[in-house]
Amino acid sequence: MSALRVIAAFIRRDYLAEKSYRLSFALGALATLANLAVFYFIGRLFGSAAAPQLEPFGTTYFAYVFTAMAFFGYIGTGAGSYAGRLRLEQTQGTLEAALSTPLGVLPLLAAMSAWNFLFATFELLVYALAGVFIFKLDFSAANWPAAGLVFLLSAACFAALGVLSACFVMLFKRGNPLAWVLNNFEGLLGGVYFPAAVLPAWLAVISNLLPVTYAVRAFQLAVHKGAGLAALKSDLLILAAFDIVLIPASAWLFGLAVGRARKTGTLGEY
Repeated sequence: MSALRVIAAFIRRDYLAEKSYRLSFALGALATLANLAVFYFIGRLFGSAAAPQLEPFGTTYFAYVFTAMAFFGYIGTGAGSYAGRLRLEQTQGTLEAALSTPLGVLPLLAAMSAWNFLFATFELLVYALAGVFIFKLDFSAANWPAAGLVFLLSAACFAALGVLSACFVMLFKRGNPLAWVLNNFEGLLGGVYFPAAVLPAWLAVISNLLPVTYAVRAFQLAVHKGAGLAALKSDLLILAAFDIVLIPASAWLFGLAVGRARKTGTLGEY
């Protein structure tokens, strides 16, 4: 019960902090809608004509990018939350106190980012409602069990990447090359804004090394084509392989990073 109370305390603290910035919340919601409107009108520009790269997904450009952005926005929470929350604790001077809680290091990271995931779930719901009632998207063909499996495998993979990103924050405070790559290249090369098949051959090689490429493709096929486990087998196996490698590696490396920060006395520095 003590662990649950600690997690609840972190959620309550972050909720109260977020609640005090209502204008920021409203502006963020407007920015999201404006961003969606940009892609909506780009889709209107091309009408019903579909690029050959969209044909495997059986949907329009806007439906494709809408689904990818909603999906990537949620799983990307794991990639950014841990490092972001850790950095916030450092700058507030509360990291050492947070690490003194009865939770272990990794459960503590989960507690610190719990509010981010709750808020991301709310945003995902808003995306879904906007897609159905404002943009009139049709998801009747979706295979939701298969999409759910893709979602779980992808979220676990990106959470592991987020923990790896937090290692850089723990050791170097500023300067996080993994977060820089995730923020600037994952969406561009991973098929979020357009199918990865559009990329030239030399960029396609890099794209094939990124888990987001397989996550987005599998999720799109499950949602728009109703693809089942047999059709998604290759992407699912690759995502599972990423999970098998990244989850234990990230936990081990983060433990080493915390141990080194304690040993060198830099845990409270920022």
